[in-house]
Amino acid sequence: MLDSTNYETLVDQIYEAGVVPERWPQVFDRLAEIADGEGAMLFAASPGIPRWMSSAKIHERIDRWTKSPSAQKNPRAERLIPNIEARFLTDLDRFTLEELENESFYTDILRPGGLGWCVGTSIRAPSGDMLVFSIEKAWAKGPVPRAIAEQLDGIRPHLARSAVFAGRLGFERARTAVATLEMIGLPTAAVMQNGRAVAANPGFLASASSISIGAQDQVQFSSPVAQSMFLEALAKPSSLATTGRSIPVAGTLTSPPLIAHVLPLRLAGLDVFTGAVSLVFLTPLTQQSSPAPELLQALFDLTPAEARVASMLIDGKSVDAISRIQGVSLNTVRTQLKSVFVKTGVERQVDLVSMLGQRRIQPRV
Repeated sequence: MLDSTNYETLVDQIYEAGVVPERWPQVFDRLAEIADGEGAMLFAASPGIPRWMSSAKIHERIDRWTKSPSAQKNPRAERLIPNIEARFLTDLDRFTLEELENESFYTDILRPGGLGWCVGTSIRAPSGDMLVFSIEKAWAKGPVPRAIAEQLDGIRPHLARSAVFAGRLGFERARTAVATLEMIGLPTAAVMQNGRAVAANPGFLASASSISIGAQDQVQFSSPVAQSMFLEALAKPSSLATTGRSIPVAGTLTSPPLIAHVLPLRLAGLDVFTGAVSLVFLTPLTQQSSPAPELLQALFDLTPAEARVASMLIDGKSVDAISRIQGVSLNTVRTQLKSVFVKTGVERQVDLVSMLGQRRIQPRV
């Protein structure tokens, strides 16, 4: 049971996680302690690639489950998630013991992994998805008592407010990123996993001859092949290792050929709340030069050294030349470049150059 001190500490942690997504696993661990669980998780109940995060202790098991055929169709999704009750529910609130013994999801998926019982609740997210907080308990420990679910009901309003805030903050970050990229001449839109634009700067909107925002705010490429590649890129799960995709777009009589780059906006934790928002950059195939290192540093959370390396690389300098100019070893430059690739969502030097190479914007006097 939570005493008043522990309750206040947990509430503080919940609201902190709404601003700093990396704090959610700490909240999950605290929730799991209340229910004597192995860990807790949060996932978005929506079609497509599962979006979720969990306690470190159960991460591997949840990862296996989300990649199995049971991820999109399981009895919990059918009975527990659709409920509109503002409270936590246990397995026994919706299943009989006999039903649980006949459900392969429990007998073949959960129990072999050491799990089998849960207590959870559903919350509507700003993205339109249903967010589900679920505390996973070992089968051997027995079901979660109803009294524990009722105790968690006192925490639920805080979880709901924090989750909603995290979603709205995520959308605001997307809009800010789009507006900021206009400063360096990068036509950009922030899009959800289904291709709906939540923000677009004037440069992106001016590309209507080859790319436009149509009905229901859907980003539409005039080329069917490019549109197919775009939707396929959005369908990929987001993570630090995701490299996105570069899509060639043919020129027209009124616009030059360009490359559309689809990159994750944030880490997977924030994507749970915002609907896997990604950024779509448009770079014309024209002579290019790099943005200022200070701007690269701010946009992609680069270190000063990483920003300088990226800027020089985009300006056409080789790794050897950068090593000499910076007065550091080749290995140091390569290590810095690897970090730049991870943070910008590319995997090759040519992708970084094509993504960020633009005519430098001169400051107004």
